[in-house]
Order: sequence, then C-alpha cells, then structure tokens
Amino acid sequence: MKLKIPALMLVGLLLTALTSCQKAELPPAVKVTPVSGHDYIFVGLNNAVQVIDCETDTVVKTIPFNDYIIQGAFSPDGKRYYANAFRCVYVFDTVKQELVDTYPFSTELSKVTVAGVAPSEDLKTLYIACTVVKKKQNVPKLNLLPPQLVVFDLETKKILRNYEIPLMVSTVLTLRNDPEHLILIGYDVFKFSLKTGKAELMETLFNPKKGDKVRNCLPAMTPISPGDHGIVAYPYYAGEGLDVSSGYLMIDRNQGTTRLLGGNNLWMGYSAMLAPDGKYLYSIMDELVKIDAQTGKTVAFVRTETGTCYGVTTSSDGRKIYVGPAGPDLSVYDAETLKLLKVIPLEADGGYAMQRVTL
Repeated sequence: MKLKIPALMLVGLLLTALTSCQKAELPPAVKVTPVSGHDYIFVGLNNAVQVIDCETDTVVKTIPFNDYIIQGAFSPDGKRYYANAFRCVYVFDTVKQELVDTYPFSTELSKVTVAGVAPSEDLKTLYIACTVVKKKQNVPKLNLLPPQLVVFDLETKKILRNYEIPLMVSTVLTLRNDPEHLILIGYDVFKFSLKTGKAELMETLFNPKKGDKVRNCLPAMTPISPGDHGIVAYPYYAGEGLDVSSGYLMIDRNQGTTRLLGGNNLWMGYSAMLAPDGKYLYSIMDELVKIDAQTGKTVAFVRTETGTCYGVTTSSDGRKIYVGPAGPDLSVYDAETLKLLKVIPLEADGGYAMQRVTL
C-alpha cells in the first residue's frame, strides 16, 4: 500500500510549526543483556537493500527498488526496517525480508527532503527530520520552511503533528525510558521535548562555547540494533591547523545523557560503534581502529584493504566486525585481532545505512 498525502494537507500540517538537558558521565561498565538469535545485516545500496547472514557471511536476499537509501533504523522489536531516501521512506519486513510499504511525502507543490527517521519505542509512530520547499501553483517563487520534525502515525499513515527544529538535523534518536523526549543531532546535539516543542542544547559540535574547539562530526551512520546496550557513538575531530585532536561523542539512550571521550591519537572517522560488551569502540574510515572505551587509548588498528568505508557494526556476540560499504563490498574482521576474514561482494555502492538485527 502506498501513502498518498494531499498537497494542501501536507503543507498545512508542516506550516503549523511548533517549536531538558541532562549531562553526565556514562557508568564505568555497560550493563549487557545477551542477545540470542540469528544475526542479519541490512545494507542500503543504490536501488537495492541487501541482507547479509552473519553466520555464513553471505548475501541471502536482494530487495530491489528504484531509489538510493540515505539512512535506516529498525523498529525496537526488530520486525521492521525503515529506510529513507530523499523523498520518501521505505518499510521492510525483516522476517520475510521484503519491501512491504512506501511512504512518499513530496508533491508537485511541496518538495520534502527526508534527512533521517526513527520509529518510536511503542511502535506507534515514526519521527521524521526533514526540510520542506513550497511553491504556489503557476508561480515560480519558492518558500523554504524552517526544518521540521514530523510525527507520523504508522497505523493510520497520517501526519499527527510537526515541529520546527534546529538547522541541519540529520539524525533522530529515541530514548528508551523517556517517551516525551528525543535527541536530535545536527550542528549540535539537542534534547527535544515532544510536549513543549523546545530543543535544549546537550553538547556543542559546530557551534562551540567560548574556549572550546569546533568538533567536526558526521552523525549520518548510526549502527544501533534492537536490544543492544543503548549507547551510540560518533567520532569527531576538533581544532584546526596543528592543534587537532580526535574523540568520540557517546550518547546513552537509556539515561538520555552524553559524554565526550577524548582519544590519545588522531584518527579521522566516518562512524563508530561501541562493542556489545562495552569494552571497546570500533571506528572506521581509511583504518579500522580499536579503542579502549573508558580511556580513549588506541588498542590496535589496521588499514582497510578495500578502501574508505562509511559504516561499522558487529555481530551480537562481538566476535566479528563488519565494515563498509567500500564501494560495492562489505568486509568482515576478527574483533580480537582485527584480521580480515572475508570480503562480501555487494550489488552496488552503498551509503550510511548498514545495521544489524538479531531475530
């Protein structure tokens, strides 16, 4: 079934722009609840989503369609995978491994660009960060609305509400124990109240406080999995010229808190992931780097043999690391030694949608 939203309804809803931050150190040890089941990795590619079986490290399903996936997110129960392109959201059944629905949002008079999505913890709604450009019929003048957060009802397939949000928000995170707030990441990190429509600053990135450095961070790849420890990591580098350092922005989705972990070496990273047991961070770009998650010290690193990679995730037991896409392939490494185990060919190039689900 495809969603058809009348132009006037969409514009009217998106024109209704509505516009508590806690910061603390993460606990020394991450509480780990073992995840049992079969691991699969969903990889968003150009015109397809491919499913990797982590037991055999092979592609077991290719789901074709005509679009390019920007980001993706599993429902908390793992049964749905919501992947957004620029103009719409695709819904995949993770058990049947097939495309089951499409939510297009743009019309001739209202062009919607979807930046990121996140399903709610109660499985009822989808939060969508987007921008909207309107035009009047037969009039070339365009009207760019402020960035919007749209609350979309998954049962009725209607927009329930929308809010004005800060600039350049591309990533939306839900909080597991706080249904009234979201975390939004763009130029900076905000805790957003669904009750009041207000965004409160949690952590600065590109708009530093006096005396702080600009933190260059690309929060596009979010390798979280249903049932994991709930801690998200993003690499950043700070400063300019010779005064440059790197570190990791850690967001705890259980507590709604943030932590900045400084690194002892300078590494450029597109994305990072905290191991299932919480002991190590794995960061990826031109090198796969293993970092002590408490001290920030580099434990080991290897240069990626297939080139620059955008995403990283692990098996649920933490024994294997998956990095890619590096063009049309995905690489598998041993988490203990960082030894390359296998390169899995993919059908096409991919972007920032590569996440693991355990079923």
